[in-house]
Parts: sequence; structure tokens; C-alpha cells
Amino acid sequence: MLALQNAYRSVFFLFLLMCAPLHIYSDNCPQSFGNDSVDKLKMKRCKKYKKLSYYLYTADFINSFIEIPTSNVSVDSSTISSTYLAGRAPIYNEKNEKVGTCSASFLCMQNADGIYTDISNYLSVDNGLVISWFTPTTLINLELDTIIHSMVTECIVRASTKIGFNPFYGKTFNMIVSADDTKIYFKLRKI
Repeated sequence: MLALQNAYRSVFFLFLLMCAPLHIYSDNCPQSFGNDSVDKLKMKRCKKYKKLSYYLYTADFINSFIEIPTSNVSVDSSTISSTYLAGRAPIYNEKNEKVGTCSASFLCMQNADGIYTDISNYLSVDNGLVISWFTPTTLINLELDTIIHSMVTECIVRASTKIGFNPFYGKTFNMIVSADDTKIYFKLRKI
């Protein structure tokens, strides 16, 4: 009797699985759109996640900086000087609402060839998007504005961290990081 109940339960759940809409198992975007208001709402949500745009204030980022002490390990090191900074700032969406955090660490090393910086960047958004990327770059000097603006890049990123519900997990984006005098912008387009 118990085996028969389990078999009925399995068949019932298989039936539910087959009857469920296909878009539940896809990338959260319906494959075809009808004319009803529910499908239009789903289409609007789908478009919303294809292009994402955020920004942070450079001053907020600079004000949060901490410096991690560095020193040469070898007496004969080719490194003339080094700086290791880390900071974080709130990010905002296009409606000027605070929606998450950007954090980054900057390891700057100077030798006879110039200044080279390794930047580890992290973006965590309240909508579930969590991405990280690395930016290797050369700098003209070690002033804070120069270091911050070295985040400017274009790269392919993948949302590879899942915390709770995450419609972005496993998705790939083309991301452009740009800057002006007061802000750093993050524009992501789903690939």
C-alpha cells in the first residue's frame, strides 16, 4: 500500500513538472509573449535584467579607504615602493536609490619600469547580482584619484556566487566601467 501511494505521489509530481510553464526552468525570461498583461509584465522584467546600470560616488569610495602596510621581503627587491588600499562604497541605480555595495582592493607596486596595480573588484547588489572581476593596470602616479579611476575597464563577467534567490546566477554580462569627475559607472548587458 505504501509503495502504491509513493508511486501515485511520484506520478502526480511528474505531471505537475510537465505542466509547469517552460520559462520557470529557463533564464527567467519567457520564450514567447502573448497579449495578456501577465506576459507583458514578465517581458518588462526580462528586459529589466538584460541591461543593468549602477554608479557610486568617488568621494564615498575614497573616504572609506584603509591602507594595509606593505614592505619588501627581500633586501635586493626590485620594488621601489608599494601601497595596498581597500575601500567600499554604496552603489545606486538609475533612480538614485541605494541598491548595494562595491568594494575593491588596490595593490600598487612601483619598480624601474613604472607603477603597476592589481585591482580586485566586487559588486554586490540587493537584487541578487554578485560579481567579481580583476583589473591589472599601469598608473601615472599614486594619487588616490588616479588609483580609483584605474577601475575603468570593459570586461566579461559571470555571476558565479549565489546567495539566496538569485535570478543572475550563472549568467554572463558584458560590463563597462567608466568614470567622470564624481562618479564611477557600472553598465552591464546580458550576453
